Amino acid sequence: MPVGYGKKIREAVMESRKKAHSRYTCPSCSRLSVKRQSHGVWECGKCHSKFASGAYEFGR
Repeated sequence: MPVGYGKKIREAVMESRKKAHSRYTCPSCSRLSVKRQSHGVWECGKCHSKFASGAYEFGR
């Protein structure tokens, strides 16, 4: 989705997309394999545990 004019809003959107697509450490198995499935739903790729957390960042 394209973002309109303005450097601050473009940087904020880029930062939130970067956080949403990165991997996080799993609280259950301690591996770096938690990825976002949908808004607020995160799943570990190794132990298949599902977590409810922030919409764009895990652990908030």
